[in-house]
Amino acid sequence: MKIAYDHLTRFISGKPDIDELSEKLFQLGHEHEIENNIFDFEFTPNRGDCLSLNGLARDLAAFYPLNKKVDIYTKDIQNLELNFLNNATASCPKISFLNIEIENEVHEYCDYLEEYFVTMGLKKINFFTDISNYLAYELGQPTHCYDFKTINNEIELKETDIDIPFDTLINKKIQLKNSNLVFMMNEDVINLAGIIGGDSTSCSESTTNVLIECAFFKPESIIGKSIKYNINSDAAHKFERGVDPTSHEFVLRRFLKIVEDHASVRTLAIKQFSSKEIQPSAIKNDFQKVRKIIGMDISILEYEDILRKLGFFIVGEEIIIPAHRHDIYHHNDIAEEVARVIGYDNITSKAFSIKNRSRLKAANIEDHIRSFFTDNGFYEVINFPFTDLKKDNLIKVDNPLDSNKPFLRHKISNSLITNVIYNEKRQKESLKLFEISDIYTKKDNKIIKSRMLGAVVSGRLGNNHLDFSKKLDSKYLSGILEGVIPNSLITINEFPRELLDSKIKTPIFYIEIKISDFLEAYFFDYKLKNPNIKSINKYKPISEFPSSYRDISILIHDSAVIPKLKNDLLSFNADNLKESFVFDFYHNHKKMNYKIGFRFIFQSHHKTLTDKDVDREMKSVINLISRFKEVEIPGMIFK
Repeated sequence: MKIAYDHLTRFISGKPDIDELSEKLFQLGHEHEIENNIFDFEFTPNRGDCLSLNGLARDLAAFYPLNKKVDIYTKDIQNLELNFLNNATASCPKISFLNIEIENEVHEYCDYLEEYFVTMGLKKINFFTDISNYLAYELGQPTHCYDFKTINNEIELKETDIDIPFDTLINKKIQLKNSNLVFMMNEDVINLAGIIGGDSTSCSESTTNVLIECAFFKPESIIGKSIKYNINSDAAHKFERGVDPTSHEFVLRRFLKIVEDHASVRTLAIKQFSSKEIQPSAIKNDFQKVRKIIGMDISILEYEDILRKLGFFIVGEEIIIPAHRHDIYHHNDIAEEVARVIGYDNITSKAFSIKNRSRLKAANIEDHIRSFFTDNGFYEVINFPFTDLKKDNLIKVDNPLDSNKPFLRHKISNSLITNVIYNEKRQKESLKLFEISDIYTKKDNKIIKSRMLGAVVSGRLGNNHLDFSKKLDSKYLSGILEGVIPNSLITINEFPRELLDSKIKTPIFYIEIKISDFLEAYFFDYKLKNPNIKSINKYKPISEFPSSYRDISILIHDSAVIPKLKNDLLSFNADNLKESFVFDFYHNHKKMNYKIGFRFIFQSHHKTLTDKDVDREMKSVINLISRFKEVEIPGMIFK
């Protein structure tokens, strides 16, 4: 999300310079880059409350006094007579509507609204929609605008599982399938709730009478819909992460004030529909417990001051959680709030010891397992421990890092298959991966944790002339495990390729084994080939651009030349040469010569290489070969 520095500092008394503000934002955990005085943020999914100027300012209140004055309409507003039926109160417990009619069309914007579009490089759409977009940027609450003249019947909000076409306001027609939360009128969908409105009721430049919808949708009713229908929706991005259910009247009065800054208001009316009163959440105020979690001695006055500045209220023995903070559940969360304001760099580290011998033994066994697989050419992967897969025995996390993946994994093989597809799309031809991780299941309302080993293979056996034409298969897996684990104790599975989004047909084989006592017994005696290795491999970024390869066959008449030729070619460097290896070797005893096939793989980190780019670097390879006597490239004459 992009936020302009000048816009953000309007909410802060004084004006800290951009570098100081950036430092404070990083301390609060809001990673960003800065370009042309605009912050480009990457917020964690649990901090939806920060997706606005007002939201960021609330966090910065820990360091700066705020200029909280946001002009709103303060006069009385009459009750709106609206034929609305909410049949989805579980998904939308609160929704408000504001009807505004203005005298004339608006063609020029006030300075603050005009400057928003200029600074952020945004295209204007129409007056009311532009205010809606600005308001989401300023306050974080999405609103949707209907042309009131098109509302000619009862509006119904409902969950529907029927297949139905929907014409969106961006001229994109989609087919709604399975379960969707929608607004309907005359049996037609007029709004895919929380995602995008429909064309039939959308505002235009000539709209002077508008119905503004301001809703609180439960995140789980919105999550995944924008991806499902391939719609880029800022509203969905905010609703998925949670908005403030108590902000409706303030937001609509702010909307009305912006309208009033631009036009004469002829009529206005408001109506709120609430299925239940939304009560603030609270947790016990346990200062000693929070201080112990932080591991730092702070005073109770400093602790309470931090919480109050961040919008928490301390009432008696309870901490009242602000309605916009959907990520606060327990004392660990409170400790995190206090710690990030103090600054993690300011918390003194302390040494600790681990006395759990059984865990030390398990860790030692896992080192033996890792050594075994790396000695056999496997790469270890560490995957995200959450999944979007829904099953009865899975454990759902209330506050997941990724709202699209709220369940703890019950197996690791699916993650390994995803790793295979990721690497195949980047033209990796030999894949041998393994992972050691915990998985979680639920049985009789009890959480069961298991430590698992998973391994997967697919593609070529290796990039050398002995293995190039061979495939990684179940025999390969059973063969390397045979020396450690009896085959009777393991099951090798083939993953169905038809279930994957991939054009590659190479079989995928995998194992998944619980690291129990019997597995430890077999791996314990495995001798580490390099037990004292302490070097750390430097991370090399993966190119997102496609690779290109060239094969070259070399005829050699004198075997004495081979070692030098191989060494020079395999150690040859070029700007875009990623890998080189021998994929074919043939000794013709009758003719007393040798043929060696070399493959050169080229890839850039900056662009897609053209044939001309690759041929330029291959010319240097050919020049190197031409220096050797008793060597030729069939079909080519060296000059």
